[in-house]
Amino acid sequence: MSLVVLFVLMLLATALPDLMPEVLSIHRHPPDLWAVAVLYIAFRARGFRAVGWAIAIGAARDCVSLDPLGTHAFVLGCTAYFFCEGRASRGRIEGASRAALTGLGVLVAGWLYLLRILPLGGGVVTFDAFVTVVPIALWSTVLAAGLYALLDRYRLLDEVCGRTHAFQG
Repeated sequence: MSLVVLFVLMLLATALPDLMPEVLSIHRHPPDLWAVAVLYIAFRARGFRAVGWAIAIGAARDCVSLDPLGTHAFVLGCTAYFFCEGRASRGRIEGASRAALTGLGVLVAGWLYLLRILPLGGGVVTFDAFVTVVPIALWSTVLAAGLYALLDRYRLLDEVCGRTHAFQG
């Protein structure tokens, strides 16, 4: 079930920039559902399990974008590595701290992407490009608030995160 939900999230992430309304200029800075999904898995998965999923999600994003293969896989893999639980058991991240970490995570992913495209001949990255990531992070945090509650309530990605249900065989 989790793989189906993850696939649907990736389809929605692909279509999301085209679905955004022009109200409040959301269409110019659409939320980054790719990074939001990776951060959810990083917050919920045990150990470094999230890094492998983040690389796979990044490779899927590379397949639907015009960027060179491996660009988003590197960026999302690094982002998951920065925010995953690792060896220490930190407990469950909830509430305002999860929202703040989501915003910070999207900022990290956006800025890493800008730094990653520099050696690929992506042109000169200006200060404006780094500032443009801020509204994307804000809209992503708003989107994540509802999405994370939905995913937690129905435990839709628990198998991907390595968490099993109580009565599962």
